[in-house]
Amino acid sequence: MNFLAPEMFPYSVAFMIFAIFAVLEFSSLLLGWGIFSFLDNIFDADVDIDAQTSLGNFFGFVNPQKVPFSMVIISFFFIFSFVGTLLQNILGLLPIIITLPTVLIVSLILLRHMTNIIGKLMPKETTEVVSTDSFLGKKAIILDPIAKRELPARAKIKDIYGEIHYIRVEPMSSEDVFKEGEEVLVIEKSGALFLVEMVL
Repeated sequence: MNFLAPEMFPYSVAFMIFAIFAVLEFSSLLLGWGIFSFLDNIFDADVDIDAQTSLGNFFGFVNPQKVPFSMVIISFFFIFSFVGTLLQNILGLLPIIITLPTVLIVSLILLRHMTNIIGKLMPKETTEVVSTDSFLGKKAIILDPIAKRELPARAKIKDIYGEIHYIRVEPMSSEDVFKEGEEVLVIEKSGALFLVEMVL
């Protein structure tokens, strides 16, 4: 299979984008860079897009579990490149105008199933029983390598029933930097984020 053939161009490009995004995402998790945090903030799991709009219907279809948007992008490029390469390998380098619509439709359907699986495996940040407002004044433990202003981190917190919840936090003060395993105090809620400060 010639991956540089014109018929393979969109699928080869999609695989290269997937590989770049996957490496950057993995590196950001290890080093706490938060490279794609801006995407997750724009399409935050806690922000509901109006289900009556076309955009809301589309996102509701491909991402019913509301996993981080960066994971949706990475998953899409992987599925698109895999399905396209597999189809061209089986059928023998058909013109793009024939394969592209089929690959796109199949990829979106498979993306829905993959985000469902990812969403079920990922820890949930909220529950239907406990209001997140009840987290204010409680202590949380940082889970990511670093948390600072403009670079939120995951943290775990216990509710009044002793159940563990996972939230995204960043320091209230721009001077504070918290590291993995440190205990912080939840002070304020700002959108989908919680502002925290050092436990005295």
